[in-house]
Amino acid sequence: MGTITARKRKDNSTAYTAQIRINRDGKTVYQESQTFDRKQVAQAWIKRRETELAQPSAIERAKRNGVTIKKMIEQYLDEYEKIRPLGKTKSAIDETWLQVRIGEQG
Repeated sequence: MGTITARKRKDNSTAYTAQIRINRDGKTVYQESQTFDRKQVAQAWIKRRETELAQPSAIERAKRNGVTIKKMIEQYLDEYEKIRPLGKTKSAIDETWLQVRIGEQG
């Protein structure tokens, strides 16, 4: 069962945050939230999303892993260099990005 939390915005309008949390064996296995302008839309979203997540293996699909910046740059370099060689500056910048800690996961 999802929950809806109302809060006032700066412009004095109300925002409704719908949150779904699925627990298994006392641990949270999935959590998702979305903000809406109308409470009815938030309720409809919760109902639809919980139905979708009730399907077999839906939670595993929803918990998809992201891609790191490092992986994206490596893929870009592999694919683009086949088409056209990179210049000195572009190569140096991309190699620097691969060394930066922000490109790592964890």
